[in-house]
Amino acid sequence: MPENQKELESEVHEESEQEEHEHRHHHRKKSKLKPFLYSVMSFFLSFVLFLMSVCMVLRFTVFSKDYMLNTMDNNGYYSMVRYELQSCLTNLVYASGFEAEFAASFASNYDVKNAVETYIDSFYSGDSNIIDKTQFKQKLYTAVEEYAKSKNITITDDTEENIIYFVNEASNIYADQIAIPFFSLIGKYIDDLNNAINITIGILIALTLGISAVIFFTNKYKHRRYKYLCYGLTGAALASAVLPSVVLASNIIPKINIATRSLYNLFVGYFTGVFKDFYVCTAVFAVLALITFLMYVKYYDKYRNA
Repeated sequence: MPENQKELESEVHEESEQEEHEHRHHHRKKSKLKPFLYSVMSFFLSFVLFLMSVCMVLRFTVFSKDYMLNTMDNNGYYSMVRYELQSCLTNLVYASGFEAEFAASFASNYDVKNAVETYIDSFYSGDSNIIDKTQFKQKLYTAVEEYAKSKNITITDDTEENIIYFVNEASNIYADQIAIPFFSLIGKYIDDLNNAINITIGILIALTLGISAVIFFTNKYKHRRYKYLCYGLTGAALASAVLPSVVLASNIIPKINIATRSLYNLFVGYFTGVFKDFYVCTAVFAVLALITFLMYVKYYDKYRNA
């Protein structure tokens, strides 16, 4: 009887070991698939975060009136436009028989900043390619009349025609100086795409939260949750840094050929700022990646020592 009991216990032990072996083998097979699936989710998280960084940069630069106006302030755009307007008017003044001081005085007193800001407002309100010459013409015509009176010049019919011609030509020069060619190309799309990009950002935020929630709540072990989140954030940080690094390192922006100094400085400052803003997203993703990495290390130590 004892021998039969020993044999029975031996068989039960062998069956138990076999079942445990099969269970471990099955567990190993499953564990190969799960890391792959979570790695794929980390990749999609990186991709969605990168797209969100692109949309956020566009939203706060290209689609922002304040960004354009701040760029103009920081690059001395208004003073350069005033100087260029004065130079062009001086050439026209010589051809019209006025003194050069007249052009310098008028250009200095004319509120170029207000004119440019009104022009920028027209784009962001949907009225693209609109430059109001009326106020400029009225002020210039009044300045010519005052100049004629100060020089005791009698305004005849012929003189009146010359003044009208001068004012019209000067207003065309004014419109050319105030207009921003490269901004005119994108200005007509700003109003239409503004709502679309806000909706896109909302969708990307929802996707980010959804993917993060799946990674976090479907992982049994906490260290694995933070590991895959860290992968996604690190990938997003690298992706957000590559594009501006390539563009800025190539030095392609300063090589653009633009005729006027004001537009050249505005173009370089504007687009350099756009690409530099990607580094803000990179820094945010990098900080979050570091936090998740530290959390991974913390919980991995607990898991290993358990």
